[in-house]
Order: sequence, then C-alpha cells, then structure tokens
Amino acid sequence: MEQYDYSQYANVPLSALNNSTRVTLSRYLTPRRSVPVTSADPQADGRLPDWTGLAELLGFEYIDIQNFECKHEPVIELLKAYTTGRGNSVSKLLEAVKTLERYDVLDDMRFRNGIVRDVTEYNRRQQQEDEVQMYHHIQPLQDPQVHTTCSDLRTDHRANETRIVTTDDVDSFRSGESHQVTYDAFISYDYSDVAFVKQMIKALESDEYKLKLCIDARDLLPGSATYPVTAHLIENRCRRIIIILTPKFLESPACDFQTRFAHSLSPGSRSKKLIPILIKPCLIPAILRHITICDHTKQDLQEWFWERLAKALQAPLDLGPEDYSDEKSLSNLFCPEAPSESGSSIASGPSSASASSSASSGARSSQTKSSNLSSLNSSSGSSSTSNSTRGMKVSHC
Repeated sequence: MEQYDYSQYANVPLSALNNSTRVTLSRYLTPRRSVPVTSADPQADGRLPDWTGLAELLGFEYIDIQNFECKHEPVIELLKAYTTGRGNSVSKLLEAVKTLERYDVLDDMRFRNGIVRDVTEYNRRQQQEDEVQMYHHIQPLQDPQVHTTCSDLRTDHRANETRIVTTDDVDSFRSGESHQVTYDAFISYDYSDVAFVKQMIKALESDEYKLKLCIDARDLLPGSATYPVTAHLIENRCRRIIIILTPKFLESPACDFQTRFAHSLSPGSRSKKLIPILIKPCLIPAILRHITICDHTKQDLQEWFWERLAKALQAPLDLGPEDYSDEKSLSNLFCPEAPSESGSSIASGPSSASASSSASSGARSSQTKSSNLSSLNSSSGSSSTSNSTRGMKVSHC
C-alpha cells in the first residue's frame, strides 16, 4: 500500500528520530501481546506484535531481548541499541512495524507527524553540512597566472599607502597630474549625523565660499587602512579639521582618535587647526574646553553660523614673521642688561683702592723701615690688586 511506503526514508539513519517520537512508539509496543501474528509472510507469521517481535525482526537475539526486558523502558533501550548499528535506517524500523501489522501505530497522527518532522529537520541539517563541505572544497575561480608569492607580500609591505587614498587622487592620477589633492578641512563625525554633514557640504562647497571638504564616506577609497590614512590626511593634506560634537560622536573610537591626533598637531590651538562644532547638547571633552566652539544649537545665532565657519576655514594657517612673538624682547624680560653707569661705578671702586694701596706702599718704602715690613706691604698690595680684578669680572657679568 502506497500510504505505508517508507522507501523515502531509506537514507535517513535512526539517529534522526527525536525522543518524543521514540516515546510515542514505546507507548504502543511496550504492552505485551499474547496472540501472535497470522500472516502469509514467513517473517511475521508466529511473532508477537509487541516490542519482543519487533526486536526479533530487527535482528536481536534471545539474550538481548532478555536484557531489554530488565530495563524500565525496554522499547527505548531497544531503539538505542538499534541506532548504533551500521545501516539501520528509519525505513527499516517502519517496515518492521508494518510487518507486525501494527497499523494502529503507523496511523497515529502524532507518530506520523513526529516522523515527518524529525526527517525534515535531519535533511535540513544535512544540507547545511553539505554546503559547508562544498565551500571548503570548492576551487577558486582564479587565473593560473595570478598568484600570491612572498615577493608580492614584500612589494605590498613597501607600497606607499598614502599616495592614492581619495577619489580625487584617482582623478588626478588618471589625468597625468603628479600632485596630491589638498583640502580645506577634514570632517570628523559620527555616521548618525550624516544629514548635518550633507548640509555642511551644500553650504561650504557652494559658489559663495568655494571650500573643499574631505568626507571619509564620500572621498576615501574602500580598502584603505582607516587610521593611518586619516592621520595622513589630517596632518599633511587638510588645512584644518572640523569635529561635529554629538553624544554619538563621544562614543566613537574613530572620532576619538581623530580628535586627539588633530589636537596633538596644535596643542595650544594658536593656528586654529581644530574647529569644534556643537550640533547636539553633550559633554564637551576636556581637551576641547579651551577652544572656542561654533555652537549650532542656538537658534538665534544660526544666521551667522556658516559665515563664521567659512571665515575660520579661510583664515591663513601659516603665519608670517611679523605674526610671531619678539624673542629678543622676551629674553630681555628674563635677563635684563645691566646699566653702563652702574658698571663703571663698580669698576672704579677697586681701581682707586689699588691706586691708594700702591701709594701707601711707596711711602712706606721711602721711609727707613725694615725689609720685613716692606715685603709685607708689597704682598698686601698684590692681594688688593687681585681682588680688584675679580671685582671687574663680576661687574661685566
């Protein structure tokens, strides 16, 4: 009969059956039957239509059946032992139940639905495993002339990753120009604020201001190393960096790196390299609290907002010699020069002392003194002269 055809389960192992299906089968076959099957089929004729007859049809011996009978759930133990055998499938189990003419089991909707559900789930898992195996064994569609060797890896290591990093660089390279494109400002923002960034592009890159902004999502080429490339752009190819302050910005690791790197290029903010813009109320980072913020949250100041921002970007970045502090005047503040009059007065004091000492020595030598007193006065004069020389040196310092 077609409704009891289970050939489609021939390749499904018995391990596919879940516990609920096994329990349903156990409820039907555990009660012992005393009337054997009367059938033209020699395999079924004379067998008891319970779990003992099923065990005989599945190939278990008498000693095995005795061991199963000692268990609390003999049918569960029977199915467990049959599951471990090689080649034992769901089809063989159902055919054995049909041979015992237990159509009450086969017609039970719970049992039939359990069989269908378990087999379907098994086929789904098997398909997934086959796809994984196919993925690992599939051959790449690759030209045999294209390959990766150690020399290719060394070439990649020596490649200049900052030579062509933006779409403008590609256009410049294809047009034959050798110089890299520079920008008026690099925009550091969180992607949740891209709507404001587009508004900024429309305002600052218009014909009124004609500024050129660097937006990573628009200008950076895919495949580049993010942090080295953005650091190169901020330091060498963007005159300034605009950071758009929002609560989401403060949570972004990339934005934190860009802010700290830009701040390190101008710690004192004298060249106005870093321009913060506040578009949503948030806590201002400590490294930005000494910088004037362009506040977009104040509605009454928005009419001047774009003009102030554009002028800040257009301001000269490289200051001329006259814009720097006078180092000579600063040095005089800490090491003032001594007045000339004071120096001459200090120098004249020791000189007069030396002269009077020499005159005194001559007067004593003209008198008739002892030679010991004359030599004592002479040594006293030399000491005074030496002291006066040291006094002169101190005064010039």
